[in-house]
Amino acid sequence: MSGIALRARRDGPAGQPRPLDQAAAGSFAAGLDHWREQAARDWRALCGPPDASPVPAQVPGYLLDRYAFRAYMLAGFGVRVADRFSRPPAPQAAGWLELTRSRLRGAPSVGLEPVRLEHPVTDTPLVADLLGRWRDYLAGLGITPDPSLFQPPTGRTWLELYRDSVLYPFYPPAILGPSFIERLGARQRDAILARHGRPGIMSLYVFLLESHEDTHRAQLGEPLVCEYVLAMLWCRFLDEHDLWYWERNEETGVSLNVEEPYLRRLRFGDQALSALFHDTASGAQQLPGPGAYDELCLAGWLFDARAIDYRDYLELVTLRLGGTGLHGRLTVLLRELDARLSISPGPARATAPGPPKGRPVDPHRPGRTGRHRLPLAAEPVQRQLPDVPELARRQRPAGRDRTRHPARAGRPGLAAGDLHRRRVRHPPGLRRPAGADRTTGPGLRLHHQRHRPGPGL
Repeated sequence: MSGIALRARRDGPAGQPRPLDQAAAGSFAAGLDHWREQAARDWRALCGPPDASPVPAQVPGYLLDRYAFRAYMLAGFGVRVADRFSRPPAPQAAGWLELTRSRLRGAPSVGLEPVRLEHPVTDTPLVADLLGRWRDYLAGLGITPDPSLFQPPTGRTWLELYRDSVLYPFYPPAILGPSFIERLGARQRDAILARHGRPGIMSLYVFLLESHEDTHRAQLGEPLVCEYVLAMLWCRFLDEHDLWYWERNEETGVSLNVEEPYLRRLRFGDQALSALFHDTASGAQQLPGPGAYDELCLAGWLFDARAIDYRDYLELVTLRLGGTGLHGRLTVLLRELDARLSISPGPARATAPGPPKGRPVDPHRPGRTGRHRLPLAAEPVQRQLPDVPELARRQRPAGRDRTRHPARAGRPGLAAGDLHRRRVRHPPGLRRPAGADRTTGPGLRLHHQRHRPGPGL
């Protein structure tokens, strides 16, 4: 198939695999303690001997339920996600420095070059003031992280700050330079430069980086839900402290936070937000409807497998946090993924060593959709995922042969214009009849689209 390869692969016992759509009515949360214990064992096995591992023997809380849910899906359905988080960290640590250097970014429009890793981090009164405000803001919500977090970076180098990340050594930190300033209009950049100077812009960057990285170090649960919770906290903080002047393009109105248009559709009280911060699993118990945490973790797993892209993930998690069940939508997506795995059971490029090819949409990589990545389309949330009953009512025009491509067998027909469309290269012997419809998958794109980096990224 064309596009980015799946990261999912079948890795279970021989024989007829269990249908993936049964995971849409899963029991992960009911056995959460067991699966978290399994995640801890898997992490220790991945890291190897403690004296040879570049990371602690305890799985980071931020990543805990990524490993727990992957263990659940592998044990129950024989499907593994093969990505950087599934590889031993020691070999990745050996290449982390080179990868980090390759991704450093400056801000040419205001005369800022990429940082030098061996140089001290910018440490100014503005950094201390903003970090103090962030600590007080979290405390006001009932969130009291470790006192060592959110402290001014006195005496630290950029290398030390970047390495002190929950993503080490799988990825560098997502924000590797003050490139946010490049996404603002020229007049807005000039006003910020006049107000803060270059040291002040670097101070805003240090606050952005440290507040995000240290928040993740304090979180527990499913990492993509943690990302969403941080986005809610961040946008509310910018509202309360009138700081959008450097986080939104005033000419276009586009936020530098890709999650903002989605999370603005939700209303969360302080208690609910604090519960999700401390443990995404226990926080999800307060959501209406059955199976909330299973559905949230399954949506994240589908993103990790590259079965959906990040914006489609955001639509799903926004619906679920707002009280809308996802069973029907997830069932459709899982059936699509099952069909794709029946054609190509392995992840192809996904297990190759070195940086991932194809530049997938990933919130942990710079220059992609995600917080402080690419600008959004003007109104990204107006695309609604179709309901399953609506999909079932749509019929393919008569005369279309559905039997030539097994991945399409049994799928409901789709009216023209209902989908994001792409061309598909089929394996030999599976060519589509002349004139046949080229749309794919009901409701959601089933692989990542390529994106061009925005200015300065």
